[in-house]
Amino acid sequence: MAQQNGKQQPDRRTERDFMKTEFDIQLRPVDMYRFNLYHTYTTASGYLAILIAVIAIAAAFRKWGEASLSQTVMYLAFGMILLVYTPLTLYLRSKQQVLSSPVFKNVLHYTIDDTGITTSQGEMSSTLEWSAVYRVVATKHNILVCINPRNAFIIPRAQVVQEYSMIRKIAQKHLETYRFKMKEK
Repeated sequence: MAQQNGKQQPDRRTERDFMKTEFDIQLRPVDMYRFNLYHTYTTASGYLAILIAVIAIAAAFRKWGEASLSQTVMYLAFGMILLVYTPLTLYLRSKQQVLSSPVFKNVLHYTIDDTGITTSQGEMSSTLEWSAVYRVVATKHNILVCINPRNAFIIPRAQVVQEYSMIRKIAQKHLETYRFKMKEK
């Protein structure tokens, strides 16, 4: 029942107005790695790390022959550590996180509808209402339902090819434009 002018009116929503999709996903280490890369390199500190690495490598080549060999190697090593070490440690941490977590070892069932996003596994279930969603972002490989700036539900796009457009429609219906970053396929 909806209220209009202080009087109870019958709810005129039809089943067609209620959107819903359900699917199962199995999170893999590469999915977690892609989320961690996205999270690391789309923040100010990620951009700064890349900038410092590029400057260090450029300084190594610019000072080649002018500075001592050890100084040039130090600049080059510093730049390479920032460019190689961070992604490598992110991959190792992602792999360990997925393989050691009982939640990620098993299939997760998602129900996305007008009330929110429900995840369930076995007897456990939890619903995140749309008002609590920080933002939804679709990257090339994942759909990220962000709970806050640091945490998200990771939905691998390859596992929801058929459901993508419905997920997009439901999220677009419930989120403000600045909280919704999903392109059409």
